[in-house]
Amino acid sequence: MPEVSVIIPVYNVEAYIERCARSLFEQTLQNMEFIFVDDCSTDRSITLLKKVIEDYPQRKKQIHIWSLERNSGPSVARNMGLSMASGEYIIFCDSDDWVEREMYDKLYTCASRYHADICYCDFYMVCQDGIMRMESVAYVNDKVELLKRYLAEGLTVMWNMLVKRDVYLQHKLKYPDDIVYCEDFWLSVRLMYFSNKIIKVCEPLYYYNRLNQSSLLMKPMKRTFTDELHAVLDTIKFFSERGDIDLYNKELSWRILKVKQDMVLHPDEYQDFLTIYPNSHAYILSCPKFFCNKKIKIMMWMLVHKMGWIISVINYIRNLYHKVGIIPV
Repeated sequence: MPEVSVIIPVYNVEAYIERCARSLFEQTLQNMEFIFVDDCSTDRSITLLKKVIEDYPQRKKQIHIWSLERNSGPSVARNMGLSMASGEYIIFCDSDDWVEREMYDKLYTCASRYHADICYCDFYMVCQDGIMRMESVAYVNDKVELLKRYLAEGLTVMWNMLVKRDVYLQHKLKYPDDIVYCEDFWLSVRLMYFSNKIIKVCEPLYYYNRLNQSSLLMKPMKRTFTDELHAVLDTIKFFSERGDIDLYNKELSWRILKVKQDMVLHPDEYQDFLTIYPNSHAYILSCPKFFCNKKIKIMMWMLVHKMGWIISVINYIRNLYHKVGIIPV
């Protein structure tokens, strides 16, 4: 059995795949498997990947390349990888990112030492301004408190989280096929909920590449709103069905407020705002500023307290400003 399975969905990343693959094949951890899932790339991604593989003959038997029959999105690609993985632990890597040479060695060693179901780490964010060190959710040895902190974080991802395969198998967990944005949030919350022991390596080991202009995250669209709303509402249902909603209601409410905040800018969406998880309205003023800014929170509070007409006037004036090219303070 491999100690770690790395699942890498691939779609049109010819500019990045070589750096990603080399960082994986040069890992100090030897007993691994690498599962690349081609989501019907139309560029030279797989050709370049195969060329890189030739430089690592010692890894050849550990590398598997699978192809989807049609372009289906990252969730379906990752689920195919999950179905093929045989490692003791599983982790994902995006094919436009890269990792430190000792990443999986350090995560696996830590997870094994503490008999953890999950071991996660900090990361670097690569953007136009350079490379910034980012801290993942601060660790605390209390799973409820740790999960509350995780829900209250802005970024919830899977690529810095090494997870024991048994957790996936025992609870029949996989990515939701119908969500292409916020899918990591949907899955990671459930993995943390079902895990008995979670530990952290307080060191940045993953490079999250924000320079890829073709990435889904770089393309704001209506689908991102509907997917994020679906993911959070489905997670609220998940906790409600298990009788634990009261433990996490505040943090989940902040998440819902983040998703539906733009509704207060459109009068025809006021009623949708008021009817989508109204329990969240009690937490408007406490919502963190990186989810909702102060102006939006005041407008949400006014709408909930039947002052929608004032918001409509504010939005009318705001639109007039924009028409003449003036940005109100």
